[in-house]
Amino acid sequence: MSQRRLSNFPRYIILQIQRYTLGADWAPIKLEVNLDIPEQLDLTPLRATGPQDGENLVPEEDEKPTTSADQNGPPSIDEAALSQLMDMGFSMNGSKRALTAVGGSDLQAAMTWVFEHNMDPDFNDPLPEADSAATAAASSNDGVDEGVVMSLVESLGCFTIDQVRAALKETNGAADRAADWLFSHMDDIDSAIAALQNKESSASTSASHAVPLEDGEGKYTMTGMVSHIGKQTGSGHYVAHIKRDNKWVIFNDEKVALSESPPFAHAYMYLFQRNDTVGSPSPNY
Repeated sequence: MSQRRLSNFPRYIILQIQRYTLGADWAPIKLEVNLDIPEQLDLTPLRATGPQDGENLVPEEDEKPTTSADQNGPPSIDEAALSQLMDMGFSMNGSKRALTAVGGSDLQAAMTWVFEHNMDPDFNDPLPEADSAATAAASSNDGVDEGVVMSLVESLGCFTIDQVRAALKETNGAADRAADWLFSHMDDIDSAIAALQNKESSASTSASHAVPLEDGEGKYTMTGMVSHIGKQTGSGHYVAHIKRDNKWVIFNDEKVALSESPPFAHAYMYLFQRNDTVGSPSPNY
């Protein structure tokens, strides 16, 4: 039996409720289920204290072996299917992940994949660049494939090796995007590359002074929620409720008013704030 614990208690915690499913006809339907969501949470029993007697840490997963599909690159994504998934309320990145996983165009299979994976920690993260693996396999110290550098220098004919290398680094090794970047900055290429170098230097400095993770007592109070008004997934709209001065306020487009009956039982997303941070903004933000 495995279990998960929290190494720290962040300032905010967001809970997302799965309120979509597929009907018998594979059409998405809304789940009208009332949940008992408390306004106060005590997560202190979930704090991690390290391995206990008789417990073994789960080993890190090995990298997946490269398959023929990986070598051929990801499938092209059907724009119509992507639009339909996004119309259902899913993020662009999550919708792209779903379509990529099922071949690029099968909407029904993508919806099934979404309902199975939308709680994955990387569900809403951007997809990696298609050629990132190839780039990493034969790259220089700055992560740029020197073969691509020389190929672009020869094919474009009007940029230096250093200029092409800088453009590839800025575009994560994507040759077509690097060429676009070079031509779009052609009028003042040296200044543009200098700006990239300054940005890289600033990013390096910021990384060396990373903000430590916040921590505190694991007790939280609900301060916000998002709910959906409408019977179907393709109609209606979302509204937000925010707790201000111990009163709930509804934000419905341009209308803002005190809420007499906040939808605690059927919201889609809940926001909790750690009690010891209320009224004390983080100095690190």
